[in-house]
Amino acid sequence: METETLTYGKKIEELKGMISKIYDDAEWLRDCATMEEKKHWNDLREIFYDADKPLRNLLRDMSENRFNSEL
Repeated sequence: METETLTYGKKIEELKGMISKIYDDAEWLRDCATMEEKKHWNDLREIFYDADKPLRNLLRDMSENRFNSEL
């Protein structure tokens, strides 16, 4: 059985995916929230949207060679 090689870029994508999942989960929880709670969910979503930005920029600017470097 062949295992997939973990690379620097894939690990960053994995982390970015975790942040995106929190952002997405907070959206549907916000939709279930009371009017008083919605602000808190929106605040959380804003934090995680901003947390994702450095990773998006890093991936955009990274060379293919660096992306594929093994960990």
